[in-house]
Amino acid sequence: MAVKLGAEVGQLRVVNGVRQERVACLGSFEQPASLFRRRDQGRLFVVVELTGDELGRDILYEDLVQLAGSTYYNTPGSITAGLRAALHEMNTRLLRENRGLSPGEGRLAGVSCTVLRGDDLYIAQAGPALAFLASQGQMLTFPDSPPPIDWLAEGPMAPLGSQRAVEVRFFHCTVQPGDVLILTQPTWGQQIPPGQISEAVTYTGTVQALNNLQDLAGQSDAAFLVVEITGTLEGVPQATPPVARSRRPQYASPRAVETKPQEVPTARKPVAQRGITARLGELNLTAKLRAVGRGLLAAVALALDLLRRLLVRLLPGREGKAPQKARVAPERKATSGVSSPLVIWMAAAIPIIIILLVVGVYLQQGSSRQAESGALITQAQSEYEQGQVNEGNAPVAREHYKRALALLGQALETRKNDQQAQELQRKVQEALDKIDGVYRLYDLTPLYTYKEPNSTPGRVIADAQHIFVLDKGTGRVYHHVLNELGKDLQETTVIAQKGQSVDGAATGDLIDMAWRPDGGDHHRGSLLILDGNGRLLEYDPIFNTVSARPLGGLSQWRSPQVVGTYFDQTKTNFYILDTGLNQILKYVPGENLYDETPVSYTAEEVDLSGAVDMAIDGYVYVLYADGRVLKLYTGRPEDFTLSGLADPLAGPSAIFTANHSAAVKYLYIADTGNRRILRLNKDGSFVRQFRAADEQAFAQIRGVFVEEAISQPRLFVVSENRLYAFSIPPESSPEQ
Repeated sequence: MAVKLGAEVGQLRVVNGVRQERVACLGSFEQPASLFRRRDQGRLFVVVELTGDELGRDILYEDLVQLAGSTYYNTPGSITAGLRAALHEMNTRLLRENRGLSPGEGRLAGVSCTVLRGDDLYIAQAGPALAFLASQGQMLTFPDSPPPIDWLAEGPMAPLGSQRAVEVRFFHCTVQPGDVLILTQPTWGQQIPPGQISEAVTYTGTVQALNNLQDLAGQSDAAFLVVEITGTLEGVPQATPPVARSRRPQYASPRAVETKPQEVPTARKPVAQRGITARLGELNLTAKLRAVGRGLLAAVALALDLLRRLLVRLLPGREGKAPQKARVAPERKATSGVSSPLVIWMAAAIPIIIILLVVGVYLQQGSSRQAESGALITQAQSEYEQGQVNEGNAPVAREHYKRALALLGQALETRKNDQQAQELQRKVQEALDKIDGVYRLYDLTPLYTYKEPNSTPGRVIADAQHIFVLDKGTGRVYHHVLNELGKDLQETTVIAQKGQSVDGAATGDLIDMAWRPDGGDHHRGSLLILDGNGRLLEYDPIFNTVSARPLGGLSQWRSPQVVGTYFDQTKTNFYILDTGLNQILKYVPGENLYDETPVSYTAEEVDLSGAVDMAIDGYVYVLYADGRVLKLYTGRPEDFTLSGLADPLAGPSAIFTANHSAAVKYLYIADTGNRRILRLNKDGSFVRQFRAADEQAFAQIRGVFVEEAISQPRLFVVSENRLYAFSIPPESSPEQ
């Protein structure tokens, strides 16, 4: 039975009962033309439903839908392998979007991906999803008994973006002419009886089906992708659809004239009238150029096939003839036909022709890529102009600038040295930096690079010309000394390391270190280093000596992670954050420093699981891996919220403020996931952020220390295996 099926596709999105021109949550893809592609991957249809705020949602919809299409067609193997890969990539994209957010704050998705190949229909779903197939008077649903929508579900029904493992549900059936596939977002689809949907789409055609579905949606928000199966199955008698009566549902009044689609204003709509550049940027030039490329590739493939057939006909020993036994042939007169020299000439010419055709294809593709890059630059220019128009609305302008940067990044992959694109990229980045309060660090060069194997430098402490860095990977503490200008190092030594003998005992693993300032009961500053054997090593930079100090209460320890100090003008208290004990232990100095039993600082209701660092200035600030910051006073939580951040924390690694209240005005947080260092007021409100011009420099920040109380404030950063230092400009300084 030969299959000759086609499909008529229609898409519709309704918001508050009004049709939208932009259908970002739906996608319909055809297999890209390729000279070497043999496998039929069919047509792909995608529908996505996202949770979260409306702002920026359409951009993410488009990213996810396009990601599904490109991943499916570029994945080798079976159809189900391609669908599974597409859903995994969409989940990875959402996990990256949700990084650093607490559960319930991020974007979650339900997705249906459907492939039509011949008369086979494959459906893959993840999270809340719903699809319908009207076939031979029946309405099939996938899944057949959909559970209630639960965006917090775990396991097989967990939405994309909530967990790393993706549970994909597969369905398969066959279709025939007249069948209608309906993909819709499940939130709306579960509210309508399947029978009403069947009546709205059966024997109506896609245009009327979409009108009926719009009536059925009413004032709800809904999206539909309707695929009507057309064509014939050879050798099978075709059923004749009823023609005497209209199948339009009775619940909707007939439309005399179809109203023109309208668009509900969204945050992406500019305040001012769009100029010609903006309208030009909305043209889908990329799709048109790709269509031209597919046509040329198909023509080349046809030409190559014709040449192959000609060669088979002309050359001796054609396929299908059995070899004959050699015998002496009688002499014959020459007959008309193709001469042997001509055959040889054709055989030699064909490879040359093929080479010329392939070269032509590559040249055409290069030209097409250049034109596509030009279209991307035009679209980026439009997005930049929209950002300028909406400068008074920072969130909207920011979305335009981010989209412009993404488009320019794609364009510069082809036009690496395009000065127009580079200049536009610079302008867009400056505009975005201005909105986000970014101070961009240029010419950032490392003071020191730690080259030893397994080196993982982290905690950094500075005092005047002295800089100390703890490297847990090698079990060492480095002492760097700045030169008189304070710009380069004049000396580097190792002052403590694992296994070193101090006061007759070997040093254990180095856990963390803190600075004990001079003043009160202490006449000069010293470095305190906690080792895994329960000893406190004290380094005196004046005399260059290391001594061991006993610590009390070792039996209480479970898993000490972070240490800190606080100077209250008379004495320096010492603190240990122990996540295993779920407690911060407070040591008050006595006759033999910290040998007495510590007191428990935090209240019982405080949960320290997931804490990665702390800073103390009278208050104790605890930083968590998920981006939370807990502010404690006398061990109890205070009201504290991070505010004014354009992007939430993603993988924070370090927090800093001075260990006495007057030395540092601000709070600093190393946000590794976003490759930045935040400066915040101590009520949590955003002030500024520091980013490297080469963002790779801040790809793995492990330590931050700031000296504010000097004539030229300095910020020290340890990232990956490098130590950086730079001067902090006044708040009024312009971006570099």
